[in-house]
Amino acid sequence: MSYLVLARKYRPQTFEEVYAQEHITKILTNTIEMDRIAHAYLFTGPRGVGKTSMARIFAKSLNCLEGGPTSTPCNKCLNCQEVTQGISADVIEIDGASNTGVDDIRGLQKELMYSTSNSNYKIYIIDEVHMLSKNAFNALLKTLEEPPENVIFIFATTEPHKVLPTIISRCQRFDFKLIPISSIIERLKSICKFEEITAEEDAFFVIAKKADGSMRDALSLMDQVLAYGKNHITIDDVLEIFGIVHTDIFNIVFSAIVSKDSATVISNLHSIIEKGNDLQEFINGLLEHARNILLIKLGITVREISNTYKDKMKEIAESFEENNLLYLMSLLIKMKTDIKTSSNPILIAEMGFIKLTKLAEMKSINKLLEEISANPSSSGNTQIAQPTRLQPIKKSIPESYIESPISKPIDIQEPKTAPLSNNIQTTNLTKDLLNQEFKNLKTKMSKDKPFLAANLVKCKLDSIKNNFVHFFTDNKLAFNRLQDEKRYLSDLFSQHFSTKIKVDFSLKEVKKNTTIVNPTMDKIKEHSPELAKFIEITDTDLS
Repeated sequence: MSYLVLARKYRPQTFEEVYAQEHITKILTNTIEMDRIAHAYLFTGPRGVGKTSMARIFAKSLNCLEGGPTSTPCNKCLNCQEVTQGISADVIEIDGASNTGVDDIRGLQKELMYSTSNSNYKIYIIDEVHMLSKNAFNALLKTLEEPPENVIFIFATTEPHKVLPTIISRCQRFDFKLIPISSIIERLKSICKFEEITAEEDAFFVIAKKADGSMRDALSLMDQVLAYGKNHITIDDVLEIFGIVHTDIFNIVFSAIVSKDSATVISNLHSIIEKGNDLQEFINGLLEHARNILLIKLGITVREISNTYKDKMKEIAESFEENNLLYLMSLLIKMKTDIKTSSNPILIAEMGFIKLTKLAEMKSINKLLEEISANPSSSGNTQIAQPTRLQPIKKSIPESYIESPISKPIDIQEPKTAPLSNNIQTTNLTKDLLNQEFKNLKTKMSKDKPFLAANLVKCKLDSIKNNFVHFFTDNKLAFNRLQDEKRYLSDLFSQHFSTKIKVDFSLKEVKKNTTIVNPTMDKIKEHSPELAKFIEITDTDLS
């Protein structure tokens, strides 16, 4: 296979070519120059940031035939070329994921007894070292602490927390950082120059941003884009290949939120869905865009923004308050969660985005209080409901209504129901009269509100005093329904008996019999005085 992917073709070959890891290259360079070379190193960090490449460069620097150990390997001698090609007999690369057992470590320990062929050091580079088993680590401990004089171990891992502390304590640890977007863009531009490829500035920015701090990922993405656009890369090509939403769409959505234009927001949402873009990724993009706008609002420099869109985003930031941006982000986060669990995610998204357009109508509590204090009589558009004044109680209502502890009096208005054919004229309602006329009242209720009559049957008459009729029931459902219809029943009773009558209800819980579990003699006597008396008379023993 003649073609070599960019990630391998442009792999760093010297310390200077390793991007964004100056804190490590400086230490390793000084280590070589000062002849303070340790016997074990641990390189940790995210994927694609140069751990294995740094290990190879360090190995070449130690074994270079042109003045090695040296901080500037020649990359021309036999040793340097063999390390670059991965065929050196003295620089052995081991895959930790494939050699996880104790037997593999024992085989490695036997090889340590052999001297180097044509090099200063015998170097073992173990990649993904965290994949070794616990027993394999323990087998390596003694050898790692006191290896032969010319043996050096270099471990590389993306998950250092899985490496035994006893192993880490015997190594010099170096933590690699994520590569900044600017460094990735710089590297992509230099490669395009060598490859005679032209590309738009924004295309470099999108690729670098999608690489998420990994140079190897950036070069793999560049390979994919080159296969699509050949010798010229455009921003539209990159967005189409990776299904990324254009920043212009985010700016349009945020501008529509400011102008409360729900139709524009929803039309852009539908356009994104029709193009096959993932809804969750779209919301993630909006969240990141909101975060960048918030940082701009706070006066913080954001390096993850292309220069093309900075001015537009500053303009949008001036239209938002910090509290509104925080609230908007919380709504987007909630929308993401709701979409995951919903059977109709598009509906949830539409509702959420319409809610976002109402954001401009909201005012903070502090601002409302300021408006009220500035103009108490007319505080802008804020309408404050004035309390309703209570009307005096009509004199026709007996005073006993007010003194009744069961219910507060109500102002009985003119009856809304049609008058009954058999109206009874009375000034003082009694239990006997109510029992006689209850059937007629029930018939009327059955025609207007049948459920009400059914619930009233479940009640019992408690008392009648000064035309105040009080019922009680132990049915909670019936009580709740009758409470809502007290006004209707009072009107009905008043019409039927041609006098003002008030009806009220109360709920009485039925005392349930309690069962004593594993009762003692004292508890039995306390629960049943009659039984206690019987026990004392008959001298009964219940044990």
